[in-house]
Amino acid sequence: MSRTFLRILGQRRQAPALTPDAPPRAELEEVLRAVAGTAPGGPGPGWRVVVTTRRSAPELAAAMAGLTRVPEMHRPLPRLKGKQLRRLAAFRGTLAWASTGGLCCAVVFSPVESADVPVKEQKAAAHGIRPLLEAAFWAAGWGTRWASRDGADQEPVRAFYDLAEHEQVLGWLFVGRPPRAAAAEFTATLPPADPPVSYR
Repeated sequence: MSRTFLRILGQRRQAPALTPDAPPRAELEEVLRAVAGTAPGGPGPGWRVVVTTRRSAPELAAAMAGLTRVPEMHRPLPRLKGKQLRRLAAFRGTLAWASTGGLCCAVVFSPVESADVPVKEQKAAAHGIRPLLEAAFWAAGWGTRWASRDGADQEPVRAFYDLAEHEQVLGWLFVGRPPRAAAAEFTATLPPADPPVSYR
C-alpha cells in the first residue's frame, strides 16, 4: 500500500484561512479527475461539482439570501422594511462567505435513476466526496474550507446552479492558498489521530 497516499489522506485538514488565489483550470480539472476515479462501466457517479470563482460571489450570495438579482449597494438605498431589509442584511453576510478563497466547488448530489444502487446509498457515497477533494487539493498545495449552509434548497439557489428536480447541494468546498504566515504549519506533518475503532 502506498505510504504517500496514506500520508496525504491522514494529513488533510482545513486551512485556517484562504487567500484569493485559485488553481488554474487545468490543475483544477486534474484534481477533479483524480477524485472521480476511473470511468465506470455503467451509469456515472451520483454527484457533480459546480465551480464558481470570486467573480460570481455576488450572484451566489444573492441567491443564498433569497434574492433573484444582486442588489445595488453603491447607491443610496430606499427605505426598506420587513422581508426586504432581512434579505439585504442576509446578502451582506453571505457575500463575505461566498467570497472565501479563490474559487468554490459546490458538491451537488445528482442521483442516477437507472442505477441498481438505491438513491439513499448514492447520497451517502456523494457525501464521501468531501474528504477526497480535501486530500487531493491538499496534496496539490491548496488549502480548503468546507461549509454547509441553510437555504441551499431555496429556489434562487436552485436556479443559480441550474439544479434538476432531484438534485441538491450537499455543501461547498472553498479553495485557495493558506496565508503565508500559516503555510508552514498547514503543510507540517502532524501526529496521526487514534482511530475510533474496536474489535470483536
